Amino acid sequence: MERVIKFLNGKKIYLRPFDEKKDLELFQFGKNNSEVRETLFLFRPMTEHETIEEINKWHSNKENAIFTICEQHSNDPIGETGLFRIDYVSRAAIFYIAIYDPRFWSKGYGREATELVLKYSFDILNLNRIQLHVATNNPAGVKIYEKAGFIIEGTLREAMYHNNEYVDFYVMGILRKDYYKK
Repeated sequence: MERVIKFLNGKKIYLRPFDEKKDLELFQFGKNNSEVRETLFLFRPMTEHETIEEINKWHSNKENAIFTICEQHSNDPIGETGLFRIDYVSRAAIFYIAIYDPRFWSKGYGREATELVLKYSFDILNLNRIQLHVATNNPAGVKIYEKAGFIIEGTLREAMYHNNEYVDFYVMGILRKDYYKK
């Protein structure tokens, strides 16, 4: 019987460490699928080798805490989420999420993964601030982050070039005190 690792457990999903045997195919698919690439602003194809290198780089960096998102009832991996550039002095980090399989979009998995990472950030890591960047033309993403407690703190004008136009991004943040008020 295979043991299932559930580092952070939710209702519909759980978060666990990356497992190359179980996750690589999905991550490779997500980084090359046109629908997913659009949401992540990825612009070039990634080989399996490049995907493995990126994953290893992210996971070996002590300033990151990255998790695979798995569906609770099937144990299938559906994406990844976590924190980048964790600063233990300033007690701040940058939030990241990617649902790599479009079949799992708009089912509440992203919202629940965001909530689990925030709980981990404030309850376990004792961080004070989590921030993210989201394209202003992604109202569904902005809404999910606002429901989780993030507020729009500013706009990065023409921050990225994507599909023949410059795109603005919101800087959104949530502070520890605001998280616990919620």
